Amino acid sequence: MAEKLIDARGLLCPKPLIMAKKALSNAAPGDMLKILIDNATSHENVVRFLHDNGCSPMSNESGGVFSVQFVSVPASATSPNPENYCSPGGGPYVLVLSRSVMGSGSDELGHILIQACINSLKETAPAPSAILFYNSGVTLACEGSPVLGALKELEAAGAKMLVCGTCLDYFELKPKLQVGRISNMYDIMQTVASAGKVFAP
Repeated sequence: MAEKLIDARGLLCPKPLIMAKKALSNAAPGDMLKILIDNATSHENVVRFLHDNGCSPMSNESGGVFSVQFVSVPASATSPNPENYCSPGGGPYVLVLSRSVMGSGSDELGHILIQACINSLKETAPAPSAILFYNSGVTLACEGSPVLGALKELEAAGAKMLVCGTCLDYFELKPKLQVGRISNMYDIMQTVASAGKVFAP
């Protein structure tokens, strides 16, 4: 069984996808392949592409670089086109929660709307690839939040959750964090910068 490395660091969609498809086409069934990607959106797209091609990719991240390992399977005659995974109309996106309410005008209504928004995410496709919390938005990830159940389900399904540590300290909420991991503004902005789409309700 051969092992092959595909280095797609520094490349944006659809190039990593095209490289993955080419590697699959040239590999023998059972070959072990690994692709390195340093763009969160490209990583999500490549993983979806591999799943759709019958592979079972395993992914881990270290220092901003995603390592995706997969075993080659026989090529399908209906293999999807890599470019389709980078179209602006679909694919993963990043959700930014900078407030504990949705919209402006009435905070009472805003609390109702943000709960409806987050609870609805469990039923929508695609789901966000990452959810970012800062300013009063961090309260949504802490003890007493009415949306903790929905957020935990999204995290278990693969959504990365970054919670601003400075904001948690400001509101004295760090011991009450219930979902996601404590992060910093650099990681938050890096995630925004590499996202294909950003939604801030």
